[in-house]
Amino acid sequence: MLAELAAAVHRGDVSPTELVEESLRRIEAAADLNAVVRLEAESALATAASHDRSGPLAGIPLLVKDGPSVAGSVTTVGSRLLADAPPDTSDDVVVARLRAAGAIVVGRTNSPEFAHTLVSHNTLHGTTLNPWNTDASPGGSSGGSTAALAAALAPLATTSDGGGSVRIPAAVCGLLGLKPTMGTVGRNHLPRWIEFSTQGATGRSVADVLLEIGVIAGPAPGDWTSVPLGTARLDPERPVRVLACRTFRADVDPVVEAAVEEALEVLRSDGFDVERVEAPSSSAELLHWFAVSAAELAQSLSDRRAEWDLLDTSTRMMVEYGSSITTEQYVEAQRSRHALGARIDALLGDDAVLVLPTLNVQWWPPEGPAPDAAGTVTGDPTIAVNTAEINATGHPAASVPIGVGDTGVPIGLQVIAPRFREGLALGVAEVIERLRPWPTVAPGYEPFPVP
Repeated sequence: MLAELAAAVHRGDVSPTELVEESLRRIEAAADLNAVVRLEAESALATAASHDRSGPLAGIPLLVKDGPSVAGSVTTVGSRLLADAPPDTSDDVVVARLRAAGAIVVGRTNSPEFAHTLVSHNTLHGTTLNPWNTDASPGGSSGGSTAALAAALAPLATTSDGGGSVRIPAAVCGLLGLKPTMGTVGRNHLPRWIEFSTQGATGRSVADVLLEIGVIAGPAPGDWTSVPLGTARLDPERPVRVLACRTFRADVDPVVEAAVEEALEVLRSDGFDVERVEAPSSSAELLHWFAVSAAELAQSLSDRRAEWDLLDTSTRMMVEYGSSITTEQYVEAQRSRHALGARIDALLGDDAVLVLPTLNVQWWPPEGPAPDAAGTVTGDPTIAVNTAEINATGHPAASVPIGVGDTGVPIGLQVIAPRFREGLALGVAEVIERLRPWPTVAPGYEPFPVP
């Protein structure tokens, strides 16, 4: 859809101003979702009026997660600590690249405080609802963006991923979400989770995700993790091998497991041999990810420790735990991370993908708490997601829509690929999209119009 919209702008079939006005109208009509927490209507309309109609994203309305900086806008990261922050003076590199490609920022989307959890709720901006089922969360931390995309409030929205924050919301909002290999998308602002967080690409189709990641990929000065443009092979490719494991956790919801089995049958019908393998990770590696991420978040907020009482309850619990992490624990977690990366490298080689549920659960309430039960297992706070370890190892991974659960909330299949072989994950997504196409918007919403 993104390419078709930009082509319509190039031809003169629609103007950037008309697209921005349509997006603003849709955002206002869906205010109850609370997906968009700040409008940039005046600047967006001014930009649209003087737009030269060039670029691969010409005139396309863009929503930016409340995390990356946007020149002239206020970034709060969902925290009362930053409620009175001044407007940003520069763009995050991803925002700059999307603008240079022709996109127009129309607003900011909700996120949990400092993007720390899978519920897009905070005490500054409130709670975002899932347009597929408003009794459910759209996930986190990019839940505001995915709710907006699923409701077609804008054609394009940024998402980022430090522990699953692209893949989790994409899964429960019926979207394709790609977390690229660490380093594929450079960073000009150091994230609070230093080597875990990357900007990603989320959309309604493989074509939309491919266009977005193609625009934002590339190194950034000062980011020593970033790699030269072209290092990552982004174009969809068929993997030689498809490996499948049941879950990284103790159990999985039977409805989710059944949807995954149906997706595997779709792949088999297209000629793939699916090989069952043991999970390379477990909850122990997730806990090591949490130790590192909590310690790094706590350190990043150490200069404002006297104000930690302003933090949301779950954020404060995380940073207080993080401040207790010892050097020995931190280094142990880093060593575990690298050992896991080596295991996954050995498992995948350079031609295989590993598939498993993105989530082991179907849904959770908009304000939480995160689920602690799946299948026959209860009281396990690690059980909900299978995503964070892949931030620790840096591998690319996508969540692909594969159906809808008992409560009307979508289900996602996670596809993990070798480093810098994003195209293998997108190749699997392309097969599923072709053979079992998913809805482009949530029920009750109309797709963004393409002239």
